[in-house]
Amino acid sequence: MKKSIIKIALVAACALIMPVTANAQLSDLFNKAKTLFSGSSSTTSAITNVVGDLLGNSKVTAQKLEGTWSYTQPCIAFESENTLNKIGGSVASSKIESKLKTGLEKAGIKEGQVAITFKSDKTFQITTGKRTISGTYQVEGSDLQLTFKTTKKTIKTNVKLSLGTLQIAMNADKMLQIVNTIATKASAYSSNMKTVSTLLSQYKGMYLGLKFKKK
Repeated sequence: MKKSIIKIALVAACALIMPVTANAQLSDLFNKAKTLFSGSSSTTSAITNVVGDLLGNSKVTAQKLEGTWSYTQPCIAFESENTLNKIGGSVASSKIESKLKTGLEKAGIKEGQVAITFKSDKTFQITTGKRTISGTYQVEGSDLQLTFKTTKKTIKTNVKLSLGTLQIAMNADKMLQIVNTIATKASAYSSNMKTVSTLLSQYKGMYLGLKFKKK
């Protein structure tokens, strides 16, 4: 077990120090790592977490969502390990994630300054600064639907709960709708989205995400 942990650490270290341009090399590293640990599903999962996040595919109940979650960071989520493997994981996602983070921060969506509260009556509230946006929600399987009271729009997202972290992922258009609804400076985000959308179009099976921690 200790040997496996050491090997995982070495894989992670290699991924961190490789040049950003080494897309093919990182993809090859990921393949070799999965082959090396092919006999252990838990180890393969650990390696996957080093190079990218996956969409949720497990059932999430409303009871598990209840409470207040504080925004921590954006993320890029992949449809499957196969998709992540094909496009080389973090090399592609790091570029998009960087642009996404910049756009969100310019729009006023920063760590610790945005929170979402899910209530037992199937209503939610998003607070950003002094603003409060409310609506209703429905969760079925790993699908979370948010219906905003102000715009009357329903946005379908993918939801994932893991180790106290809530991940809400969606395509670029839906992310833009959410930002336009909750951000005080949405236009600043929109100007960065052209680059993000262009990068996303090059890689099928990648989604934009927001991560939250339970308060």
